Amino acid sequence: MNTTKQLFILFIIMMVSEASAEEISNNTCLIGYKNSNNFPIDSGTSTSLTAGSIEGEVGKQLKIKNEIKITSGNKTITGGEAAFDESGGIIRVTKNLIFENSDALIYGKEAIIRTEEKTALIQEGDYQIFSVPARGVAKTIAIDSNNNFSLTDFTYTTCTALDNSWELRAESMQLNKDEGVAKNLSLRFKDWPILYLPYLTFPLSDSRKSGILTPNFGSSTKRGIELSLPYYWNISPNMDLITTPKYMDKRGFQLSNQFRFMTNKQKGETRLDFLFNDKQLNKDRTYISHEQIINLRPDWRVSLKGEYTSGNNYFEDLTQSLSTTSRTHLVRSINLDHYSDNWFLNFGMDNHQILDDSLLYKERPHRRLPYLNFSGLWTLKNTGINYGLNSQLAYFNKNGALSGGRLHMMPNVSKTFNLNGIQIKPALEIDLTKYNLEKDFNEKTPNLSAKRAVPIYSLDLNALLKKSWSEGTYTQTIEPRIMGVYIPFRNQNDFPVFDTIQPDINHIQLFRKNRYVGQDRIGDTSKLSYGMTTKLFKTDSLKPIISLTLGQTHYYKERKVTLPNELEKNNSSSAYLAMMQWNINREWSLRLGHMWDSDIGKSMKTETRFQYKSDDAKIFNFSYRYRRNMLRQFDTSFSVPIRDSWNIVGRYNYSIIDKKVLEQFIGVEYETCCWGIRAISRKHLAYRNGASDSSFSIQFIFKGLGEIGMPIENLLDRGILGYDGT
Repeated sequence: MNTTKQLFILFIIMMVSEASAEEISNNTCLIGYKNSNNFPIDSGTSTSLTAGSIEGEVGKQLKIKNEIKITSGNKTITGGEAAFDESGGIIRVTKNLIFENSDALIYGKEAIIRTEEKTALIQEGDYQIFSVPARGVAKTIAIDSNNNFSLTDFTYTTCTALDNSWELRAESMQLNKDEGVAKNLSLRFKDWPILYLPYLTFPLSDSRKSGILTPNFGSSTKRGIELSLPYYWNISPNMDLITTPKYMDKRGFQLSNQFRFMTNKQKGETRLDFLFNDKQLNKDRTYISHEQIINLRPDWRVSLKGEYTSGNNYFEDLTQSLSTTSRTHLVRSINLDHYSDNWFLNFGMDNHQILDDSLLYKERPHRRLPYLNFSGLWTLKNTGINYGLNSQLAYFNKNGALSGGRLHMMPNVSKTFNLNGIQIKPALEIDLTKYNLEKDFNEKTPNLSAKRAVPIYSLDLNALLKKSWSEGTYTQTIEPRIMGVYIPFRNQNDFPVFDTIQPDINHIQLFRKNRYVGQDRIGDTSKLSYGMTTKLFKTDSLKPIISLTLGQTHYYKERKVTLPNELEKNNSSSAYLAMMQWNINREWSLRLGHMWDSDIGKSMKTETRFQYKSDDAKIFNFSYRYRRNMLRQFDTSFSVPIRDSWNIVGRYNYSIIDKKVLEQFIGVEYETCCWGIRAISRKHLAYRNGASDSSFSIQFIFKGLGEIGMPIENLLDRGILGYDGT
């Protein structure tokens, strides 16, 4: 390892992420650039020495005056004067000592080099690292014969001398080949101490090392003031653990543990959170999760996944993400998978923990104990005919409800014809399904051994057409698609419903053969689905200026197969589907989606999204979502620079039907070349009963070092489309 790299590796290791110099407003920034060459003296290249004059007696002491300069490649050491005591093997360089290369620059008062002991001591060093960029001072820098370093009264910052907003200080540091040790380390902001560590060790190589991670703090209505301090345990090269003590003013003390491991054959993660005696409920609360993948062989894999909570309101009370507070159940599953070039086998079991007590019993999922999936696809090389099989064997179980087994097999055959850019694909599938049900005395029991055999005929045509406009400046593509499907009627009223739903119609569902998802129903139909997508590009760009998609399905007979409580479909056509994406220019874009039911003359679904994003980081988003009789919401968000270094961010998401705010936040950001701060006030829907939670979070960013506080950028990335806080 070269010497200058060792000298500065402490600073590099202490960076949580690499920061680059930016010109922000009127801030004066350190200038940085990278170069792989580091050490002022490189033994692999020739070295030259120049001096103004040399005085003295050979064998005793020589004085070099009028500047000494040692050059090795693009690296130099210069000094105003130097003295060499040949008898003691001591070189003393004084007056304007400079170590310089493409990556770093060091000024020193003097350097004492002992040639026999192969040691060096630099007094009152003032350095700048270009690759970060960063700067600082050290009272002394000592280098021993084993290239170990000792520094005293050392500082480090990414700020300029004109804006010395934050600084890292240490009384002393020891740097050896693999590890560094700092004593009396402090972080100061605006000359105020905000962090102090009497003792700290850190790695000086790519290997991990146990130690304290960045602390987090904030406050919320349901948890009160929060403070957490994670600790990283480097158990072994393939195992680690993050332990996070967390204090919540309104809840109490929580201990979270995240354990990870990885070997050549497997990897996994286990999490255990334990809250000691929740102050609100007067009881302990627990969350456990485990995920693991085991590669038995290159083509065989076992996967495990499971979660558990001690109460249904755990996520609502103790987390702040909308994606977790809205969860209705937790999944526990084990799977054995086999992969081949032509087929796939999946065997497993799953179970659930229900979190939402308001979920109707009939809407709660069945357990599958167990299930077996097999799918395969092969091609006859001589004819190009494809043939395959999709199948499932499963046993469904739910306490107090109908249970039993289901065997489903769907052999299929198809062939694709390519005719000058037009693809024609006829296909034939046969749905074979049989049940073996257990008699249930609590409800009306359907046919215990129901079965069906239903053929599915389809013909799929699609094409890709291109045309140039304005002498090749623009290119337009047209992608038409037509699919005809015929499925005869089979009475399935006495079939159970284990895992089947009818999804909302969309551009993907438009070209599905079966209108149901799941194997409990095969919807009878005689239909023709047709659609078209057209895109306009600039010839030298892959991003379309505008894209437009239209589609509809026409039915030639009534659909009689239904799910329980579903009415028969008598309409002759589906709703019209339309979608448009228009990139008006570099800053403005518009996205529209609409579904219109011509039979009732009303809109079924509407989605509108408008965005403005300028080159100077101004962002404004507005969206509107509508689903007939279900949902009506608007969502607006923004990120606006208001003056040098200052930025305002915010979001307002409102449900018109419920007359309730789903999420709102307002915040401010301040950023300079070397530091920044974010503060956010937030209110969001946190409970299934409609109750909300309010919180306040603050985050300090020390560029080239790390961040302290709540990870606010995650909230901004999710809540403001196009936001980039890097």
